[in-house]
Amino acid sequence: MNQKLDTFDRKILKILLSNSRESVTSISKKIGLGRENVDYRLKRLISTGFIKDFITEFNEKALRIKHHIFFAQLIRLMPNDEKDILEYLKQHKYISWIGTAAGKWTLIFDIYLTENIELHKIVNELLLKLSKHVEEYSLLELESGKYFFEKYLEEKSIFIIKKRKKLLSKSLDLIDYKILSLLNQNSRINYAELSEKIGLTANGIKKRINDLEKEDFIQKYSITLDFKRFGYEWYGIQLKLTKFDRETIIKIQQFFKNHPKMIFYYKYIGPWDYDLGFLAKKSTELRDFINELRTRFPAELKIVDVFITLEEIKGYQLPGGVFEKSN
Repeated sequence: MNQKLDTFDRKILKILLSNSRESVTSISKKIGLGRENVDYRLKRLISTGFIKDFITEFNEKALRIKHHIFFAQLIRLMPNDEKDILEYLKQHKYISWIGTAAGKWTLIFDIYLTENIELHKIVNELLLKLSKHVEEYSLLELESGKYFFEKYLEEKSIFIIKKRKKLLSKSLDLIDYKILSLLNQNSRINYAELSEKIGLTANGIKKRINDLEKEDFIQKYSITLDFKRFGYEWYGIQLKLTKFDRETIIKIQQFFKNHPKMIFYYKYIGPWDYDLGFLAKKSTELRDFINELRTRFPAELKIVDVFITLEEIKGYQLPGGVFEKSN
């Protein structure tokens, strides 16, 4: 049975989705609730599993990271095979988000590589490890993606065109990479702990973080939520474009961003063009959405596949390998 969230819980989650480094004192002032009460509620949201992780969103292009998604259909699984496969993927230095699914694809995971790591070598290693269990797979390169996790709270997502920041020519050093790595593990880590782990003053670290934000290496601090705790099922919908003009693409992406049940979309270079993350409490909501897609974009989009996400094994967090300065 799902625990009910009250108005204050939702306000706390909304603030943390926007900035997960917001202090308890600051949240307390913003929502008009005592500091101790906010602290208690935050700990409860973590212990009950509503909040899974405190994350940092990075500019992957600025960090020169290539992002690919691997889709696989697993076969011939003995009782412990899937467990062993998932554990292997969780420990892999270049693999992040991992999910199990029902449909054409039963295993999905993200691969992140820096420029000097060859994709084919990593994929060959993975296929060698998984070969006797993979019947079919597809590997796609991510061109762009957007997340709208505030919709877990049934908040509206407004389509806003943001002015793109001009990236400066900052060269990251070992300390920058260490800061990024620690923020990647926990976006709420405080300056005192960062100072202790890195061996630099808190003020020095604060300045570096400000610079990393200013130059767009760090884009946002947020949280990941457990969709099942909110009573949702998470469906993946794969789409292929049948019209490719810029006006059509903008119109389609506006629709994705503004739809109340759409929590993300990925735009790919590969055999299909979009992956959508769709939230539903009843299967009829999915049916209605598919009908809406077909009605609104009959000549622009084709549905390739629909599957249901069974479990998030590993949430959004860049894998440790991309922060190794030797890369």
